[in-house]
Amino acid sequence: MKLEHEVVQDLYPLYIENDLTPSVKTAVDGHLEECEACKKFYETGEKTIQLNDMEEPAVSKALDDKIILKMKLIRLRLISVVLAGILFSMVFTDYINEREQLFMATDGYYDVLGQMDRVIDAVKNNEQTIFDSYEMNRFIEYNNDLTNHMNFIEEYYKNSTEFSLILNTQRLNAMLEVMKTRFNQGRWSETDETAYQALKEYLQSHRQDFREDYEKTHHGYSSYLHILDVKEMDQFYENVNLLTYSYTRFHKMPDQIEPLKELELKGRIADSLNIDQAELELEKESPVNDIYVYRFENKNGYGGEIDAVTGQITEYFGDTGPLTDGPIMDQEEAEKKARLYLEKIYGKDINLELVSLGFNFNSSANDSRYKVYSFKAVPKVQGYTLYTPFETETILNLNARNGELESFQHNPDVPSFEQLDTVNLPALSDKTGDKKAVVIYSALTGNFELVYMEPDLQHFDEGKFISAKTGLEEKIYLDHF
Repeated sequence: MKLEHEVVQDLYPLYIENDLTPSVKTAVDGHLEECEACKKFYETGEKTIQLNDMEEPAVSKALDDKIILKMKLIRLRLISVVLAGILFSMVFTDYINEREQLFMATDGYYDVLGQMDRVIDAVKNNEQTIFDSYEMNRFIEYNNDLTNHMNFIEEYYKNSTEFSLILNTQRLNAMLEVMKTRFNQGRWSETDETAYQALKEYLQSHRQDFREDYEKTHHGYSSYLHILDVKEMDQFYENVNLLTYSYTRFHKMPDQIEPLKELELKGRIADSLNIDQAELELEKESPVNDIYVYRFENKNGYGGEIDAVTGQITEYFGDTGPLTDGPIMDQEEAEKKARLYLEKIYGKDINLELVSLGFNFNSSANDSRYKVYSFKAVPKVQGYTLYTPFETETILNLNARNGELESFQHNPDVPSFEQLDTVNLPALSDKTGDKKAVVIYSALTGNFELVYMEPDLQHFDEGKFISAKTGLEEKIYLDHF
């Protein structure tokens, strides 16, 4: 391969940088051995003759293409380096901004943890009748800010925790409300005091632990490299969520709650719904909103939910075959089947009044041939009706063609009916006036209570129950969310 003098001298920068391909470098070296002018130029960098006057050997087009390609690659490398620098600068700037947002969130979060003591202290403050929701709202706000501005490492740790830094504030508010009422009415018990002190201890301990994160996010440039101790933070959320759950549902401490084993739960499901136990699969729901709740399915993908603490099946959806074809069974026969299902689910000892709701209660089916018998099951305790508000009732839907259980919904305002027959109801006075006596599941005692209320259930006003035993105000079960 022979090269022109101008080409050899133009290749000088690439030759010096050793960026020539082996074949081109060999051609240049060959030219330098024969051409004194070009050799001197490579040694001194100075031209000594007019290259235009010299004979110019022909050079192949392929070599021109190689050189052009080489120059383009060099240009692309330079552009790539510049773009990478710009991209890094953008990512770095975004990271810094997110970290600074996190630092501001730690300010507010740390401050509100200190103020939350005042919210809890209001339980025993006789002059405080309404809880200050401002600090609770601030807690939610700064908690959201923390989680929204975490980096990918903190996000990974958060997703691997059980409660994902989520606090059920509705249940916490319900717990504080119940405590406040019990304290004002002189019902304060050892359980109340233990739960109250535990809540204060969890909060103070969490603030003390979070202080390290607060300080390290206010420590100059090193703050940008600090990683929040997410797992330690989630321990606080776990403690409070378990405490508020056990207190509001059963008026107990978390260590007094003993959930059933999965094998026991499968046995209850199989016996109640005539499902082969070997076909059942259980999966624990997220504890954020459904503590101790399991989702179950059979091999066909139909199933429901069961509460592991009470062993109560809370909902079920089945596949019962055609709902639009075939003869419709008699109403009386459907009621008998409905009672059999209720006995399997709740046991034979519980007295349940069956109220017919006609066809397709709360159904959105558009096909007029779609037919299910709908029933409401109302527990009766020594002649008194178990009452719950908000139209939350126990509902069964049976396939009107074959009488099989299409769906079931347990009353969400009552954890279980198993304690109904053990309720010790007081003797009622003859002077009840215009009040009606009913049984409720009370948030104040975590048990069933006989109370007086206005006879018109359509105008129910929560909190206006009067205990037949103490004459004090009772509250309905609050943990229905």
